[in-house]
Formats: sequence, structure tokens, C-alpha cells
Amino acid sequence: RFLEHMVSKLGVKMTKTPLRSWALTQNFTFPSMRVKACHVCKRRAFEAKLDPCEQCQAVLYCSERCRILDWKKRPEDVSHQYWCSKMEEYMKQCKTLADFPFTYTKEATSVTFDKESFLSSRELNCGYWVKESMLIHPPNQELEGWGSLSSHHLFLSLSPSSSVPPSHSFSLPPSLPLVPSLSLSLTWKEYYQRRGLDLDSPASLLLTYPLTIYYIITSLVPQHFPELNILTKQSLKIHIMEAHKEFDIIKVFWELSVLLPHVAFELHFVGDRLPKEADEEQFSMHRKDGCVTVASPNFAGEEKSDKKSIRVKGYSRPYYMVQGPKPDLVIGFNSGFGLSGMWLSSLPRLQSLRAPAYFTECSEYSCAIDDQIMGMATGGTISRPLVNPFRSPFRIIGIDNEMPWYSNAFVFHLVYKASPNSSKQQWQQAGGPERHAGPPEDAPESGRRKKDKKQNRNGQRKRK
Repeated sequence: RFLEHMVSKLGVKMTKTPLRSWALTQNFTFPSMRVKACHVCKRRAFEAKLDPCEQCQAVLYCSERCRILDWKKRPEDVSHQYWCSKMEEYMKQCKTLADFPFTYTKEATSVTFDKESFLSSRELNCGYWVKESMLIHPPNQELEGWGSLSSHHLFLSLSPSSSVPPSHSFSLPPSLPLVPSLSLSLTWKEYYQRRGLDLDSPASLLLTYPLTIYYIITSLVPQHFPELNILTKQSLKIHIMEAHKEFDIIKVFWELSVLLPHVAFELHFVGDRLPKEADEEQFSMHRKDGCVTVASPNFAGEEKSDKKSIRVKGYSRPYYMVQGPKPDLVIGFNSGFGLSGMWLSSLPRLQSLRAPAYFTECSEYSCAIDDQIMGMATGGTISRPLVNPFRSPFRIIGIDNEMPWYSNAFVFHLVYKASPNSSKQQWQQAGGPERHAGPPEDAPESGRRKKDKKQNRNGQRKRK
């Protein structure tokens, strides 16, 4: 019916019955691994034998000619000569990144991992799992106001475990069991134990997003920005940048209210790929009858539900076009600064806000590219990337390389360029005199001359 409505605008009519009755079976799948290719000429593996670089073992080439061309590429910072030693270090992270407690770890971290077959074998082909599949894509349904949002928007209407067999469902209890001796720092294994999940459950593929935020709030921000006292805050406003995928699986972020029940969260999802109907719209998530529901704030209180809720707002636009108060925290998942020109405008916007901003990337190579873009856009840099304990356990297979890629594998924060007044403030904080006390002893001669002239003028006025 959707297709019939669209083609009718073109003056095309569809037959009332299909020409043949054929459809994909529920367990239909295909290999999700794309054929490997040469990094330079893009020749496929079935066209020529591909060998990795002898030194770094990361990049694939089909011939010595392609290897030399890549080595001598100009400008220098895009050549393999520049990146080879760096990639050699990146490859040393393979074992660390593949360290997970799950029963499917060996399969999911293999260089031949086939995610489509994995999902299909477990019949994970509905609900939020659709966003992880290359095969199944939902129709782009329109939102008809917040009153019908929870029943019409595909991802918001379905439970994350919808149509999942009981053995692979990950319906979570409403709250965590109290373990006073357990610190805020968690690992995947500890989290699964506290939530009563079996280590065979692939829920980590979706829960990597809220748990990464939890890790940033409880471990990284107190370390990098202790002056914020974030662990004592009772409310947090978080901006999630380029959040089109995260917005589609929005209910998984309810886990934040379970892990940090004392915090009232306000999440703003920003990105020009969000549905246009979601721009400037507000709604709330709350638990009702054991299920997380989404409703307009105007209607959220009409029905009986838990008092706890998460306020949500959408912006279908680039981040640099968003106006409003400074957020407590900015987060971006698998950001890819070098993949969109939008970042050249959004990063300066973050620089002006000077809000704590954390981003994740799939690899250290991507982090290095992000550092270059950050310097180009603002003159700032990024912190040293850290391995994210709540990264996705599913390996992403590269086409022209053998590097280990995992969603949300590394976390870093932006280091903004110092403001003009920062050096003066640091000098005063170190024990220097206040502004009214005049310049320090080592002030420039020009400053001293101005002071002497002013004193001479004052003396002349007194004599007159």
C-alpha cells in the first residue's frame, strides 16, 4: 500500500495481485562480509591475491606496484609511509579489543565474522535488531503527533526484544539489586550478573550505547573534569550528536535511569538525519506495567506510571544550528569527524560552549583522523583514546584492511584551544596579584612606560 501510494503520484498503477507469490523466509540470510579489496586500485580478492603490508600487517595490496604507490602518496600525511608505524601499533590492540566474557566471543571477534548469519541463526530479525541488519530495513513511517507516536513509530512501538525467542530475550528487571560494596565501575561481566543476563545473550550489541554513557559519567568525567562534581548532580542534560541510529533505538537509554536512579536525565538527540517531524519535539520515557513507554509530556501524567522518567528532545539539524543553554555533557557515538563536513562547523560550536564533550570511535586510526580534524577546525586537540570497557563485542570487518574495528571501541574527549584570558586566570590562580594590583615584575617595558606617564600627569595636575 505504501508503494502504491507513492507510484500513483507518478501516474503509475499497480496490479491488484502480485505476479508471483514469493517472499523471503524468516530465516533467510546472506553473507554480510563484503569481498576484500586492494587499498589502492580496489581490485577484489577474486581478481587478484591480496597480501597485507609486511611491516604493519594492516593494509591489503594486490601488487608491489600498489604498495609503492601508496607509500609515496602525497601529501605525506595520507601516505602509508606516514601511517605504517602507527598502524603497526594499532594492530597490537587486537587481543585487548577481542577480550569479552561472552560465550559467542570467539565467533563475534573472528576476522571472518558474519553478523547476518549470527542474527539469523538466533532469529533476531525484528524490533531493535532491525537496525543491526543489512538485510531488513523498515519503512520510513511518518509521525502523526505525539499522541500516536508510541503506536506508529516502528522502533518506539516495538520492545527491544520483540519477536525474539525466550532463550535470547533480554527483558530486564526494573531495577538493579542493591550491592553496597560494588563500586560504580562495572564491566560487561559484572553488569550481566547484576541484571540477571546469561552470557549467551547478545544484548550487549544494543546496550553498548547507554552503558558507554554510564562509563563516561561515572569514570571519565570525574577524572578529567573534577570541578563539575558530576557524581553529586541530581539532574543531567546530555546532548547526543549525530544520533540518527541512537534515536531509533531510544528505549535502550532507559537503562541510564536504572543504573543511576538518583539522576533525572534530559537527553537531546541532534542530527540532520533524524526524522524531520522530530525537530524541536519533546516527549518523555517512563515505565508503565513493567514496560518502557514513550509519550508527550502533556499526556505522560494522565495514565498511571512510575514517577521516574527521562525527558527527550529531538533536533533534526546539524549541531552548530542548535541554540539553547549549555549542556552538562556532549556525547557522540562512532563520530567520524573526517566523514562529514558538518564537523568543521560543529566543533567550533563546541569550542564556544566549552562543554565537556566525549566521543567514541571504531578504531585508533579513526581517533587519529579526528585529532587532525579537531586541530583544523578549532586549533584544539583530543585526549589520549581509551579502550571502552562497554564497546560492542561484534567485530566490524574492513574491506581493504585487517585492523580491528568495533563499535564504540575507543573513547576520548575534546581538549579545547586555550581562551585568551585563560593564561591570565591561571597566573592569578597560581598566586599572582589581582588585576587592580598592576602588572607583574616581568611586565613588558611598554606597560611600565604607560604607568610612569600616568603618574607624571597626575603629579602635574596636583602641582597646578
